[in-house]
Amino acid sequence: MKEYELVKKQLEREHNRAIDDIMYEHYIEQDLGPAVGAKKLGIPRRAFVYFVQQCELQKAKFELIKKKALNSDEWMAAL
Repeated sequence: MKEYELVKKQLEREHNRAIDDIMYEHYIEQDLGPAVGAKKLGIPRRAFVYFVQQCELQKAKFELIKKKALNSDEWMAAL
């Protein structure tokens, strides 16, 4: 856990924002997965997954996926 706290402090210092905001932007708004999100932030993948879980973003990601699937179905129906 101490390792993640160091990563958290580093990210918050670099981005001048709370970890919740940083993770929401990358995981939800930019729709990045753990591997790509971690690479973009310059942190280990396991730390990215840890922060997603700590920020409780799984439900928001599921809603995003569900919304995209519904939009895709509507688009297909229009054809």
